[in-house]
Amino acid sequence: MSGTSGKSLRLEAIKIMLTGEISEKYDIYYRVHAQEFGWLGWAKNGEEAGTSGYSYRLEGIQIKLVKKGGATPGSTANSFHKSPPRVKYATHVQNEGWQDFVREGEPSGTVGKSLRLEGIKIELENSIGGGIAYQTHVQEEGWQDWKGNGQIAGTTGKSYRLEAIRIKLTGEMEKKYDVYYRVQAQEFGWLGWAKNGNSAGSSGYSYRLEAIEIRLVEKGKKGPTSTIDAYKSK
Repeated sequence: MSGTSGKSLRLEAIKIMLTGEISEKYDIYYRVHAQEFGWLGWAKNGEEAGTSGYSYRLEGIQIKLVKKGGATPGSTANSFHKSPPRVKYATHVQNEGWQDFVREGEPSGTVGKSLRLEGIKIELENSIGGGIAYQTHVQEEGWQDWKGNGQIAGTTGKSYRLEAIRIKLTGEMEKKYDVYYRVQAQEFGWLGWAKNGNSAGSSGYSYRLEAIEIRLVEKGKKGPTSTIDAYKSK
């Protein structure tokens, strides 16, 4: 048996291949019906069929043997869909503790409650290689060392506010994607979008960060347009 039984876990993708003498005379083709996508294209001889990174279930499958050199059963395009890289992040909020992770431009933290951000964790999903690094400016401590890939930046249990943040990508991700981020700062509200390691927030005001949004944008594609006043200092 391949898969699970009694765990209520979905299949998301499959590979099938022939072995031995039959593999010399036949190709095996298969396609799957995937949640949201419907019937995908035909995969062949151990190729991936289904999805990755979407959390979509397989709902049906067709399998055919074809003699070597024979016609394919149908289109072989789009037999496998992999979700593009996504960023997810969670913040530690005054009086509330750690919030749930959010993704791709969703706000984390609070707005209108006057509660400070105290810590943050940032991760990548479906990374193409490399990771994500981030550095926070903390009350009483200044700029901390760079953290990355789910590590906690900031503090917990000290009641110190985050005042500013820098975020950057590393490795292959840095070559193919830009990371944009903006913060809700005390007195200023939402500031402009910072990008690729630039500072977002404030310095010298003793103002708290209250919320943050983070997005990945493929190189060459248009990112957020409001990039003025991402960081204020005095």
